[in-house]
Amino acid sequence: EKDFLTTKYESFIKQLNNYGFTKINFKLEELGQTIPRGEEHFEHINFRKGQRELCKHVKNRKRATPKKDVKRGSRTTPKKPAEHEDYRRENKHLKSDNSRLRDENIRQADELKRLAEELKQMKETNRNTNAACEHQ
Repeated sequence: EKDFLTTKYESFIKQLNNYGFTKINFKLEELGQTIPRGEEHFEHINFRKGQRELCKHVKNRKRATPKKDVKRGSRTTPKKPAEHEDYRRENKHLKSDNSRLRDENIRQADELKRLAEELKQMKETNRNTNAACEHQ
């Protein structure tokens, strides 16, 4: 039974990879998040909470083959006006997300500095209190 579950899970992970999802455990750990042992996290640029319209761009990469250009025999990808609009809209969302995340990063860096200074002051107060108690 264990082999059956392992095979199913491994197959699921392969499917995630086939659809362009990438494992992001290392990114989360760099951001200070603790990842429980055996837990895996994945992301996809077109799989975003609250943005269902992007899901239509999540495609199986192994099945998706570009159409052949009959005249030249080379492979091309179709560029429809609707696709351009989708890319423009996605780019706008990504720029907005990037700006928001940059602002959040600055805010968190400022908060970290403030907390470090507060901790420094608390340590100093603690040292002074301990010194005063020792003299009594």
